[in-house]
Amino acid sequence: MSIDVVSYSAMMGADEEGTLRLLRAHRAYTDNSIRNRGGRIANTAGDSILAEFSSPVEAVRCAVEIQAGVADMNAKLPPERHMRFRIGVHLDDVIVQDNGDLIGEGVNIAARLQAAGDPGGVMVSGEVASQARAKLPELGFAPVGESVFKNILRTVEAFRIVTGAAARDVARAPVSSTAGLTSRQAKTEGTGGGRGAMPVILVAVGGLVLVVAAALVWLFVLRGPTESPAEAAAWNAVKQSTRSADVVAFLERFPKGFRAEEATARLAVLRAEEAQRAAAEAEERRRREEAARAEAARTEAARKAAAQDAARRAARLAATRHLDWKDVPCGRVRLVTAAGMSCNATPPYEGHDGRGRFQRSAAGVHAGGLSTYVLLIEAADASSAHDALNADDEDDFIIEISNFTRNNARGWSPLVGHAGGYYATFTAVDGRSCMGFAKPGPARGTGLEWVIRGYHCVPAGRTLQPDQIRAVIDAQRPR
Repeated sequence: MSIDVVSYSAMMGADEEGTLRLLRAHRAYTDNSIRNRGGRIANTAGDSILAEFSSPVEAVRCAVEIQAGVADMNAKLPPERHMRFRIGVHLDDVIVQDNGDLIGEGVNIAARLQAAGDPGGVMVSGEVASQARAKLPELGFAPVGESVFKNILRTVEAFRIVTGAAARDVARAPVSSTAGLTSRQAKTEGTGGGRGAMPVILVAVGGLVLVVAAALVWLFVLRGPTESPAEAAAWNAVKQSTRSADVVAFLERFPKGFRAEEATARLAVLRAEEAQRAAAEAEERRRREEAARAEAARTEAARKAAAQDAARRAARLAATRHLDWKDVPCGRVRLVTAAGMSCNATPPYEGHDGRGRFQRSAAGVHAGGLSTYVLLIEAADASSAHDALNADDEDDFIIEISNFTRNNARGWSPLVGHAGGYYATFTAVDGRSCMGFAKPGPARGTGLEWVIRGYHCVPAGRTLQPDQIRAVIDAQRPR
């Protein structure tokens, strides 16, 4: 069975991508039909298919089914998107090559039957018609005469398959019992004597002259190109290539060869595929470049945001160093204090620590190598709220608790989370083990009512343990 798309080159010229998508959809249908009928797809090139069947009846059934299915697919598309097939079916011996491809005169006859058929139709040889018509009474086999096809030395009887109601009106024309041979046989009547023999001899000689003349005309005028061994070898090497340059090189070597038309169709398909790949690669490069630009923009935005955040923290820290502190009796501050502590406080101030007005108070003691300093930062009224704690801020603020932590602390550890706040250990310049902390108060809106920050150092020779650190932090609260 030989299948080919009508006007495929024109369709490719008008819309390569659309035609290729349409061909893939039709090929999925045709390939499935061939396999369902026991066929094997042997050769493919561009828009053409060559398949072999073990039964000519199944081949005919498959061909009729394919044309009916393609007609249904076309009915759902606008006219300019219709894709029509020609199909030819022939029964003959073929040669199967190592790669599974079929060659031989039988293949050429099937191809010529297909090319001589109507768009959307099926053309079969007399050999096929003689076997299929008895088993397929629903089909009509309309004779189209004896045709001499290009490159085919023998006469081929051709029949056009008719389906539907019209099939009943087709005369079931006789098929030559010597299909594949010339259907006109010289007829002579047996006679006795020399008078009857001479006209017969003259007719035979005249017929021989005509045959020789016809052969010479066919050989030098009508015959198309034949496939040389060199072209066949070159085509076998290039027909499965996915590079258009290989097919171009073949056409430059055999511009008018037997495979020139097939190679031209293959070249059109490969160039379309290469154009699609190039477009896809260009689109992928564009996406990668766009993603890289977006990532660079995100990195730069993050850098700027980090710089702005660092500047904001530095400004807040600098502002808190210039608050107006006054010594006050410890009974006037809201901190829980111990005997021996001294206290001081600031008047209310705007901002620095959050939204609204705030006030700071502090209490501290240094005795016998023990040092404790506690700082309460609280909202001055119900409409104000301290900023929620976060690790970046506290990494700076714990160091800024007082001049002691800013100027006399060494070897700060990373922050450790505890009870919604943070702490970090350090070593004083005199070698004592110390820790600084930040403890959040109750939530107020998106912020806090108050925050306590402070530090605690133990006498030399002792080391603060994690449970001691947590106990000191947990004990801190406003009165």
